[in-house]
Amino acid sequence: MPLLIRAEDVNGLLTMEEAIDAVEAGFREWGQSSELNTPRKRIMTPSGVRVSVHPGGIPSLGAIGLLAHSEHVAVGKNVQTYHNMGGPVTVLFDVNDASLMAILVGRFALKELPAERPTPIRTAATSAVGTRHLARQNSKILGILGAGGEAKYHLLALSKVRRFDVVKVFCRTESTRREFCGTMEKLVSCEVRPAENAKEVVESADVLLTATNSNVPVFSGEWVRPDAHVTSIMGGNVGLVRAGVAAATRRELDDAMIRRSDVIVVNSREQAIQDEQGDLFDPVKAGFLSWEKVGELGELLNERISGRTQADQITLFKNNAGQGIADVAVASKIYSLARKSGIGMEF
Repeated sequence: MPLLIRAEDVNGLLTMEEAIDAVEAGFREWGQSSELNTPRKRIMTPSGVRVSVHPGGIPSLGAIGLLAHSEHVAVGKNVQTYHNMGGPVTVLFDVNDASLMAILVGRFALKELPAERPTPIRTAATSAVGTRHLARQNSKILGILGAGGEAKYHLLALSKVRRFDVVKVFCRTESTRREFCGTMEKLVSCEVRPAENAKEVVESADVLLTATNSNVPVFSGEWVRPDAHVTSIMGGNVGLVRAGVAAATRRELDDAMIRRSDVIVVNSREQAIQDEQGDLFDPVKAGFLSWEKVGELGELLNERISGRTQADQITLFKNNAGQGIADVAVASKIYSLARKSGIGMEF
């Protein structure tokens, strides 16, 4: 019998380490079989309400399915915010006989933190996989631009793949960044320190994470250390542009960051092209970047492309839109744990 699983009944059941490993398995399998995932699809109303659908399948975890969620988007001069974000729904089918396995409803969270956004575990776990395979092993300073829900989950995830001594955090509101540091220092085994400006964070970071809601670049690529790893989690907003809600496609990284990156890896090249994602699409259009230089995470995990080959290289991981392969990975692990624990309603 299939299970109906509510987020509030299983939150905290899955650990971040388990999520990271499951997501890595998903991307590795996708890199071996291109039909296991397709780019996120969105539909949009003129009022700014959109629905996103993320399909994917992972034979090793026994599931194929999709995640769907909705949000009401508001676009300001330089930022993108949300009037409301509808709770996600994930549907899992058995990869062997196509029978319905489970419907999972709600925002799944870790025990330590609430879920402020629809899919914080999946997004953070994906960033951790990219960072695990691209950042220097001896990275000691993590820099974070942004102090919202995504930044919190990312700090927990990145701390599982590198042993940081210090985390430096900057966002525009002083009280927000101080509250973030006070909360997160209790959850990770390193110092979490507020910074006075973005430049202070970027110049010292071995690993830099941008987790903002900006529509424009949030730092100068010239500030980045020559041996740093950068992870950016912003995707694109071409649907908002085509619907007349936004005036231009989003950027979180400037041209200097793209020019200085020796290695660029994304979740999906097809996603970047389909959504005309500004951080990469604009440089390709301008002629100083080619899609051939942009590798995919599945290719990296299957050693079909090189990652970091020298300590003094700048590596960039664009976690460019959640992929169904990662959503199904996380949901499959939650389903397995719920089934073993007797959690969920059979129907």
